[in-house]
Amino acid sequence: MNTRFLLLELRRAVRNGRYLIFTVVLPTVMMLLFVNLYGGAGEKFPNGLPVVTSLMMNMALFGVMSGPLATGARIAVERGSGWQRQLRLTPLSSTGYVLTKGALGMLVALPAILLVSLVGAVVEGVRLEPGQWAAVLLTLWLGAVPFVLIGIVIGLLASPDGMQAITAASSMLFGLLGGIWIPADVAPGWLRTVMEVLPTYWVKQLAQAPVVPVDDVGRALLVVGAWVLVLGFVAARRFRTGRS
Repeated sequence: MNTRFLLLELRRAVRNGRYLIFTVVLPTVMMLLFVNLYGGAGEKFPNGLPVVTSLMMNMALFGVMSGPLATGARIAVERGSGWQRQLRLTPLSSTGYVLTKGALGMLVALPAILLVSLVGAVVEGVRLEPGQWAAVLLTLWLGAVPFVLIGIVIGLLASPDGMQAITAASSMLFGLLGGIWIPADVAPGWLRTVMEVLPTYWVKQLAQAPVVPVDDVGRALLVVGAWVLVLGFVAARRFRTGRS
């Protein structure tokens, strides 16, 4: 991974107004809106997790998902514009390029987690022990890994023209069917079955584990790990077979 290239890419992301609005500000605004809609003050789900804490995790996860998806998918634009051809003239290797994009995806996921959590604690009164806060935030951040890889795979396979549509559809799929917009506790049986296939649902389960008992931690790690392995294999294979 090239540190100088990573800093360049990070500056490009931060200067992008759409990134700041849709991956940092929007999750916080949505959390405030949903707390007002659901009236979560003092209410808890059957597993004992306060509603307001669950909504905070959901919106932090929305930011975790959105930033890396958009960042990785920009690879398609760079392929189409010739930026990658220019990079191949530099000492940066293909592996270094992918690792840098992966590191960038992890970094752009972090501001949304921190801002949503800060507003949740200060404005909405989410109360966790220091160790719980640390575990929840770290789990959410590490949960960005499958979405980083999904974004990279989209960028490697999609055309520049179709990139935005595919990214939007992916965000809707993983958000709506992954338990972000509809809590799994109130979802119908068929939707709960779909949720349990997607990494979004299981990252949320892992994030809940430091706060309330979660029986499926092993299964959550297995499902998320499977997504990471499969997506990593697809990305590596695509790079080996060449890119435009």
